[in-house]
Amino acid sequence: MNVEVKDSNHPDIWSVEGVARALRGFLGEASRKKLTLAGPSKLDVIVDKRLKNIRPYIACAVVTNLHPSEDALKSWIGLQDKMDQTYGRKRKRSSIGFYQADLVASPIRYTVSKPDAAFFIPLGSTRKMSLREILKEHEKGREYGPIISSFDEWPLLVDGRDQILSLPPVINSNDLGRVTTQTKNVLVEVTGTSLETVHNTLKIVVTCLSERGGSVHTCVQNYQYGPSRRMVTPDLKPIERTMSLSYANKTLGTSLSSKATSVYLKKAGYAVSRIAGDTIKVLVPCYRLDIMHQIDIVEDIGIAMDLNKLTPEWPEVWTPGGLDPTTDRFEALAEVMVGLGYQEILNYTLTDRARLEEKTRTKPASLVELKNPKVTIYTVLRNWLLPSILEFLSNNTHVDYPQKVFEVGACELREKDSESPVTTRTKLTAATVHASAGFTEIRAALDALLSSAGIDFSVEPAKHPTFLDGRFGQVVSNGKNVGFLGEVHPEVIRSWGLGLPVAAFELDLLAAL
Repeated sequence: MNVEVKDSNHPDIWSVEGVARALRGFLGEASRKKLTLAGPSKLDVIVDKRLKNIRPYIACAVVTNLHPSEDALKSWIGLQDKMDQTYGRKRKRSSIGFYQADLVASPIRYTVSKPDAAFFIPLGSTRKMSLREILKEHEKGREYGPIISSFDEWPLLVDGRDQILSLPPVINSNDLGRVTTQTKNVLVEVTGTSLETVHNTLKIVVTCLSERGGSVHTCVQNYQYGPSRRMVTPDLKPIERTMSLSYANKTLGTSLSSKATSVYLKKAGYAVSRIAGDTIKVLVPCYRLDIMHQIDIVEDIGIAMDLNKLTPEWPEVWTPGGLDPTTDRFEALAEVMVGLGYQEILNYTLTDRARLEEKTRTKPASLVELKNPKVTIYTVLRNWLLPSILEFLSNNTHVDYPQKVFEVGACELREKDSESPVTTRTKLTAATVHASAGFTEIRAALDALLSSAGIDFSVEPAKHPTFLDGRFGQVVSNGKNVGFLGEVHPEVIRSWGLGLPVAAFELDLLAAL
């Protein structure tokens, strides 16, 4: 049997141990190791109420009787890093820490400290540093420090002997947080801002370690904020899900009996708790975070059967692919513009307010803004195309004139009376720049374009701060304003670093067509 394991959406196979566990059933070996808890550990955790608005959640467990090899340590560190980066959202939602459990005294205090009030030797260093120094000088501090640096007090993990375990979510201490091949008992700690993510992450990690022969012991977390809470972690009990046998057979195109289905479920790592007619109660392992619907279980049944052996069925209804009629019309208009001597360009939809407003002499508008922009020059979505055209021309002043360009592109507009707060409008904008560019030339291009599309229109005098007075007009079709055209104002031309006259038009294609 050919078995293919892909790095998919379930993190239980993001480690060597997880892959081995997943393969056992498919390769016909005995049942997977039963997940059981070996009882409580001697470590309790007290959660400081001051963490409520900083990094409020923690979950811990102790895994004993481990005999890790160098390869095992590499696998665990790889799993830790992948969980932190993906499921933990680069340690913002959750982050993992490993410690030598035998060196940690109870109770562990998950507390806070002023940046200059606590000192320890961070992992990979030999010098004792303050928390502030770690964020400035340590590699991990510079990378993950921004998660906590905005707070007046920072999270700190301290044991019963006042030994610092770590500065979550940045770095462990070099004394207690350095796990080696000689470490037999490991404390696993997860902190974060999402309680569900923290608990799920702990399950993934400890079940991975248990595959190496480790015994999992629980820890108690005592929360000092909100209603008094005492949480015991981890919870390794399976979750019961309901699956319809007829639904599975219909989806897979099979006629499996409940007995045969149970065999495939076992191969895929599930257990069956009860069968009643068409209903099968399935026990999903605690580490299968990806199971959200019975279709996910059916997919695993198909994989256990070998999807390549299932008989494919052609859809009874099919349609050939093709362009949307509206897209066809847009492309036809673009071809007309090319025929008129204009070159098509494509610009970014992202831009900033300065380009859309300040450089075009227009008033601030209600734009669609990015919540967390990565760079200052891309903070909003454009609401019209002309600024993008002018920016393109400003970047090509070294090219011979005349220059004639156009773009068919999307603009995002805020709509007060629409079902959707944001609507996408496709617009066409053209501009010509040379020593004698003017209203007559751009009007002729607009006439040729709309005439080719069979659109009746008129141009009515109007004013616009981006254009010269008396050299600007609104394009009206069927009683609606569908665009505008005119000669660009000299101040706007200078703001873009252009030294020649510019004439342009812009059409809302959906409104015009």
